[in-house]
Amino acid sequence: MFFLKNIIKGLSYDELCSLRMLKMHFWYINWIKTIWFNFKALPFKKAIKIPFVISYNTTIKNIGKIELSEEIHTGMISLGVSRVPGIDSNLNKIFFCNNGTLKIKGNLHIHSGVLILISDKATVELGERVKFGCKTRIICRNSIVVGNDFRMSWEGQMFDTDFHFLYNIEKDTYYPRNKSIIIGDNVFVGNRCTIGKGTVIPSGSVISCVSKISGDFSDDGENLLLSGNPAKVIKKGVNMGNSWFLEREHEISKIFKE
Repeated sequence: MFFLKNIIKGLSYDELCSLRMLKMHFWYINWIKTIWFNFKALPFKKAIKIPFVISYNTTIKNIGKIELSEEIHTGMISLGVSRVPGIDSNLNKIFFCNNGTLKIKGNLHIHSGVLILISDKATVELGERVKFGCKTRIICRNSIVVGNDFRMSWEGQMFDTDFHFLYNIEKDTYYPRNKSIIIGDNVFVGNRCTIGKGTVIPSGSVISCVSKISGDFSDDGENLLLSGNPAKVIKKGVNMGNSWFLEREHEISKIFKE
């Protein structure tokens, strides 16, 4: 027991988060698929640490190229394993198809029902401590870059493409259908939001639920509250609590006696 306590004491916060996730959702993990995915996607020295854990309700169409940071640990990336009671379900299938490049810097939780499509020559780059909620859709045909401590609630969408070309009749010209998405650190996106091509969201920003975000908001500074369709800056100098740091969330809840 003393030996075990010393091991736990030496773990980083992110490692402890992964350990807690594995303990809470152990029975959702398909260990055969998990082992296959790790050794198919990664070189042996990284695969042996089992950084990916895969749920039973995950369909892998193509693994593609996956790049991880040098500091990895068991369970740091979960596909369909993390669950929110009442929202996530085994009926919500994950579909993963990577024909391009997926870069992951740290802990990543992808909840049930998420669809991920990365096209040939496209790149998705995710920072540390990133979450995508149930039934989220991420489609990348060019480039999507997401910073650290990003959270996207359920039924959100992130597309760096319009899928079709838009034609300007008066100017007799076509607009490009693909344009990169760039999201800063510590950004929270509410449920049922859509992030469109060419969007730049500054660090610390909060996106109100059922909003359509399109355009570059970097000139408005950081810590923005964006809302509407199309989304506009409603307020400045705000920030959302972070579910990665539960201890801090509990401290704040005590203020309101929740």
